[in-house]
Amino acid sequence: MQSGEQGVLKAIWSALRIPVAPEHRGDLAFGWLILGLFFLQVFTGILLSLYYQPSPPMVAESVQYIMRDVDWGWLVRGVHHWTSHAMIVVCALHLLRAVITGSYRGAGTPNWYAGTLVMAVVLVATYTGDLLTWDQSSYWRLTGALSRIASFGSVGAFFADVARGGSEVNATTLSRTYSAHSLLLPWMIWVLLVANLWFLGRRLGVRRGGSR
Repeated sequence: MQSGEQGVLKAIWSALRIPVAPEHRGDLAFGWLILGLFFLQVFTGILLSLYYQPSPPMVAESVQYIMRDVDWGWLVRGVHHWTSHAMIVVCALHLLRAVITGSYRGAGTPNWYAGTLVMAVVLVATYTGDLLTWDQSSYWRLTGALSRIASFGSVGAFFADVARGGSEVNATTLSRTYSAHSLLLPWMIWVLLVANLWFLGRRLGVRRGGSR
């Protein structure tokens, strides 16, 4: 575990120290911007988790408590909401830039795959976060989405049953949605961001050495 952490820190430190050619500064800037938004998401998410209660009878009350009674709760919730959408926009612009400049080819292919996966997971994280209000709109959107997933054969049906925690959307579904949003998906995003940064640092390091 210690060696793994040292590897991550070494990758980040290397990315910071490597002289970056002008044509790659945009990639690095987008990467650090996404990482900064992610840390802001984690920080505000931790603050919200102190008051949010993932139980159907208590969800609405806990959200209202955050918005009305917790000092600056409305601001924290707003920042958490809008930074998640900002991450989607920045990820999309990052991928679009890679397509326009052609940096997704050759040595940039691993970054392209990692960036695409980051975008996909961020979309899922934003979607699950929007469901946590657990109002009628959230309930029926999730019910419809899981029904469509269940139509994709036995694999889709299995995934839908796991997400629901049974044959119908219930309190267990909310608990699992919250767990995925607050634990599983952030860890997936973190691993992919570190991998993306490592690939970029390795690519720039190789190019600095004069080979491709």
